[in-house]
Amino acid sequence: MKVGSFVPEQASPVLYAMAGDDCSLHHDLTTLTPKQRDDHQENQILTCALQVALTGLGKSTDHIALSAPFAEPEWNTMLRHYGDLFRRMGLAGVPAEHWQYHPLNEYYESVAANTPVVDLINLYMVSGSNFPLHLSIDALTVSRNVNSKVHFADHAPDYGIPVPHTETFRKQDIRAGAADPFFAAYPDGVMLKLLGLAGSRNVFSLNSVDECLSYITEYDDASLILLQEKLDTHTWQEMTVDLTIKPDSIEVSNVRKILFAGGKWVGNYIAPELGVSEAHAKVLDTVGRYARAQGHVAEDGVNCGIDYFVSGEEVIVTEINARWTGGLFPAEFLRRLRVSQPAVAFFDMIPCADRDALRSFQSDNLFPATDSAFGYLPMGFTPFALEVERAECFFAWQVVTGDFAEFVKARDLSLPEHCFPTATLILKEALS
Repeated sequence: MKVGSFVPEQASPVLYAMAGDDCSLHHDLTTLTPKQRDDHQENQILTCALQVALTGLGKSTDHIALSAPFAEPEWNTMLRHYGDLFRRMGLAGVPAEHWQYHPLNEYYESVAANTPVVDLINLYMVSGSNFPLHLSIDALTVSRNVNSKVHFADHAPDYGIPVPHTETFRKQDIRAGAADPFFAAYPDGVMLKLLGLAGSRNVFSLNSVDECLSYITEYDDASLILLQEKLDTHTWQEMTVDLTIKPDSIEVSNVRKILFAGGKWVGNYIAPELGVSEAHAKVLDTVGRYARAQGHVAEDGVNCGIDYFVSGEEVIVTEINARWTGGLFPAEFLRRLRVSQPAVAFFDMIPCADRDALRSFQSDNLFPATDSAFGYLPMGFTPFALEVERAECFFAWQVVTGDFAEFVKARDLSLPEHCFPTATLILKEALS
């Protein structure tokens, strides 16, 4: 049986087993700092939304390993509602009899003990936590290297990949003043990057050494800390793209624009006009060759995400992710449903008390709604009640196609006040 982080287009029967893997790539989960534990747990919770999405993207012969909370009656009702929405949109999906439920903190051990007969186990990424499935020190080493921000900063220039000015320090050396000249060279701020964790939990914008030290208080003195030149977003536009890497080919797909509001990531913008110029494609191909040279390759194709900035024909690559990416899921939904309209993919909060209202809203506005200026594509949700401003909430993950302003108007007319607050930020700031 093949095990790894493959591309989604698999013809043979697949078991999708994806949980919060990023932290265990570089850290021992039993020795995490308090902040690392909190960040890891939040990543595990958000990854549950990916599991729901896979029940829609998978085939009738596939299986999906879900976290145990999905089996609880209130969340299982929601899960089956999503399954019905996926079918109504035209997705075959993974049948309910192929859904497995596993405890979140012993997820991979439980999956390994209950593996169905399939040809492939498709992981989010090869990591330490899912070692019971891949059982390969070599694969783990490859994944650690090619996903490492430090490794990429050290080796990318040798491949001719344009990257921001980057330097790596030990925490003890930053305290001793070694990073002072770096901060002095970039008075408008620098980027702090840490190994492990996912998304914005390991990347921060800083303006001083003291601020840097405050972020890494819990890290030991020998920890590697990466500092990087901060690019001016008035000049540079941040993008992300997926590669499919095979031994004899590298294919570029799923070009997306990163959406920011209040200095934070709020979603992805996907549209036909976001093509890749010949000059950009040449750089992206070079990055794919770099990843392949590190061993990130398979006959079936492996996915690799690239975060990069563009200004005209210039490209600067900030990092790569040798795994499935969060943006791969909405791009795959749009591809399979043959959507050609511009679309926004985003996570947002819903009060648990408003679950019924959300279900009605989703059904009433489900893509493809021929009489609406927008389409609503549900992708996933998280089966956890989290306290936010004294109310229990959960995350919903979706794509809105067409007119996003009309989606916000429909939300205001049909949903209670505190549903989809991030959508307001996206409309007022990220899409303005």
